[in-house]
Amino acid sequence: MPSRLLSRIQKIPQPGSDAIISSQISSDFPDCAVARFVGAVTDTNLEAVAQSFDAILSESIHYLVVDFSTIEDIGPAGIGLMLVLRQELRDRHGDVILCAMRPRLERLQKVLGLDGYFTTAPDSESALQSLKNSIEGVYPLSVRCPACDTLIDIERPGRGRCQTCEAVITAFPDGAITLG
Repeated sequence: MPSRLLSRIQKIPQPGSDAIISSQISSDFPDCAVARFVGAVTDTNLEAVAQSFDAILSESIHYLVVDFSTIEDIGPAGIGLMLVLRQELRDRHGDVILCAMRPRLERLQKVLGLDGYFTTAPDSESALQSLKNSIEGVYPLSVRCPACDTLIDIERPGRGRCQTCEAVITAFPDGAITLG
């Protein structure tokens, strides 16, 4: 006879294995697309998710805002896909901006040693606003690192590391910077 614990485990809903990605081109920035996940990115559907991103990234797209607000789960292979997308867009002098990440996904990013590696934003509107500010001349900035007082250049809002002391620095759309 199965235990009550096993019967409760079997009733826990498992995250869906399908990930649906919708996208739209930003009206303010024709070279920016906003992609939204629904579902889970797993090893079984990674190829379909990669093909969806290939369809989104035409040659005219330089910035990709990836909205994680409705994603159920993403595995390490999905994070690897984000790294590939980041490098592809960096080669085009663009960037991937991850937004609305749940705490579990932020912890996964930190465990994998990618904390501060991706540009992040609280939501897609903030990501688009930071792009607008960087285009309007707030960025690039030359400021002193709050941790070691070394002069650093910041190209756009987001998170990065000081090249000297490797402190994580957050640059806000208005040009303000903080540690962490």
